[in-house]
Amino acid sequence: MQIYDDKKKRIGTLTGFKGRAITKTLDSGDKELSFEYPANGAMVDLLKEEYYIRTKEDEFVLKAVEAGEQYNKYTATLNVEELEGQSFPYGFASQEQTIKACLTFAFEGTGWTVGTCTVTKRRTIDIEEATTAWGVLQSCLSTYRCECEIDTLQKRINIYAQIGRDRGCYFVEGLNLRKLTATSDTYEFYTRIIPIGKEGITIEWLHGKEYLENYQYSSKVKTYTWKDERYTNTTSLIEDAEAKLEELSKPYKVYAADVIDLAKANPEYKDILDFGIGDTVMMVSKHPRMREKQRIVKIVEYPETPEKNTVELSNTTKTFAEVQKTETELAKTEAISIANSTTKKVLQDYSTTIEIETKITASQESIELGVKETLKSYVTTKTYEAEIKVLSTEISSKVAEDDFGTLITQNAYNVKIAWNKNSNYIQFEGTGITLYNGTIEDNQKRTVFNYTGMHFYLDGYYVGKIGTNSMKNNSSQKGLVFDLENRAAYMTWANEDTEDASTYTMKWSYCSQQCGGYEANMLHAGADIDMHHFKIKNVSWEGGGITATMEFVQVLEVDSDGNIKRWGSNGKMEFTNGILTDLTYYRK
Repeated sequence: MQIYDDKKKRIGTLTGFKGRAITKTLDSGDKELSFEYPANGAMVDLLKEEYYIRTKEDEFVLKAVEAGEQYNKYTATLNVEELEGQSFPYGFASQEQTIKACLTFAFEGTGWTVGTCTVTKRRTIDIEEATTAWGVLQSCLSTYRCECEIDTLQKRINIYAQIGRDRGCYFVEGLNLRKLTATSDTYEFYTRIIPIGKEGITIEWLHGKEYLENYQYSSKVKTYTWKDERYTNTTSLIEDAEAKLEELSKPYKVYAADVIDLAKANPEYKDILDFGIGDTVMMVSKHPRMREKQRIVKIVEYPETPEKNTVELSNTTKTFAEVQKTETELAKTEAISIANSTTKKVLQDYSTTIEIETKITASQESIELGVKETLKSYVTTKTYEAEIKVLSTEISSKVAEDDFGTLITQNAYNVKIAWNKNSNYIQFEGTGITLYNGTIEDNQKRTVFNYTGMHFYLDGYYVGKIGTNSMKNNSSQKGLVFDLENRAAYMTWANEDTEDASTYTMKWSYCSQQCGGYEANMLHAGADIDMHHFKIKNVSWEGGGITATMEFVQVLEVDSDGNIKRWGSNGKMEFTNGILTDLTYYRK
């Protein structure tokens, strides 16, 4: 594990720790790191609160230190400081948007992005109290009923309808299941739900009944009235009510399993007994007697001792009650909404409830657009006709029915959406432009241009950037930087040596990892270097170099019998780091 100080400067590599545990939680996507380190260890003074610890997969912030006589215990949480620091003091609202649009809006200016996103449904987020971008993310996971992976190294959130899969893994008593504790209850058990949205809208006009039913566990009729003012779309109200009733209409079950992670302990079991957060596994136990499939909702991993791993399984990631608002809370919400309507951060007008029929007629002289719009509400339905004609010299608009007013808006956000829908190569994302290799997927991302420079990606990895920066301790000193990320292997100037060459030959390279015959953390030359008579300073040779002064007697003349006739007694040679830097000698 690498240690960084509170200014993100790497200050050491931590060894000698024990009991390292990483807790992964499905419903929030969060992780927690804990470990013990000797109280008198060499690096104990570097393990301070708010310092950073980086593993191969994640970056954590050290949050708690529990001092002990022999070992101190340390606890760290995922580094999502930029999301926690993005504050919305008067609340946050997103009206009928996709989760990607909502989170992109919330993450603006944090440096975080939404990566892979497989959830396309639209929902409303309406947070009345002060919140943060992290709070918006957690609200979205609940409202959109989805799950996420948090990549703290790339500052990216990946969104999925469901994380994990059924790999055919099983926990069997006597094989890899040491202990199983089961808890179940029906305190929040219902078989019928009456959903009510904003301004009293119900599902009856679309569904035929005002309620939904699910008798998968019992034929009892137990009714729950669910009111949520965030819902203005009846279809969305039905979809989420069905999903909630699917959980409510069966007993809530939680299993705490003490398992032996054979897949990590022995590669022989990797294909049949490997598991991860969100996976569905078959549990077979005699005590308690059971054989059924459940999802893993929490894992505590011990990387150095995988035989100690524990998991928590459940038939749902959240209870129904955790994501509901009471009638009193809804009344409070409406009052706060009125007070905060001018200051809350709101994403709206991305889409509307207006149904539009469009007819476009094109000719050499003009383009005519006929629009028929039906504006629907719960109480009334009003239809109006609009005709827009675009000529070479003017735009004219005509609206029937008592000169009903129109407003045509065009802004940077709408232009961005229009462009993004029609290009699979160039996308406007966050505060920059992203170039893809044909499909809009993380592993096809190649380049991002934003206010900090040009950022380069390959096969889903952030490689580095060319941009501008300033000196850490002197911001007035500006410069051009070539930054290589920690996970990238090398940076090089290369040349196509011949016209028909199939590769480029590295001429001047830096390798952060072993690259073929090039050692890590070194600059490598692939061509002769001509210094043009400029100096090389502060040189140190491999294996060291001698720094010494040697005094000698220089023989100047010898007679025919081999006797010294003339000599100089003050000869001197001075060496610095193996290089001769001074010489005193006599001319014959």
